[in-house]
Amino acid sequence: MKTALLATAFALAFPLATLAGESDLYGTWKLVSLTRTMDGGKMEEPRGKAPKGYLNFGPDGRVMSFIANEKRPKPASVEKMSDPERVGLFNSMNAYAGTYQLQGNKLTYRFDLIHNEVPERAAVREIKLDGQRMTMLNEPAKSSMDGKMVQTTTVWEKVSAPAASKK
Repeated sequence: MKTALLATAFALAFPLATLAGESDLYGTWKLVSLTRTMDGGKMEEPRGKAPKGYLNFGPDGRVMSFIANEKRPKPASVEKMSDPERVGLFNSMNAYAGTYQLQGNKLTYRFDLIHNEVPERAAVREIKLDGQRMTMLNEPAKSSMDGKMVQTTTVWEKVSAPAASKK
């Protein structure tokens, strides 16, 4: 009885969310928002109100992502770039590649390459699909930005395939 009530409550709480099939993930997704909840419940937008990023899932089980802050240093040129500008650019991004596995709405990553080589990061995400929009809630983990314990939520929109070029 309790199980039925919990299942009904969950279904009513997320009426538009559907259980993801792996093929629903295939393709490229553009980042819409990124928020994180700190211990104590404080929410923040660590990469700005309009962060930039893309996420790609392949049918071969590979995943790649690149996320950048809304505001990043703008060096005049590569030749004139200072070390502080290089550090600022590095600290304003997150990138990784690896494999993924989907079980229900639980998405698990196994990282092969990480921009900062720090292996302590969220590997499990709960996903919800609503049409062309996907929301990911990462497991609580140390932030790759500052090492604080956080829970990150990202919202993505599916990118349409480009129109076929005419020859």
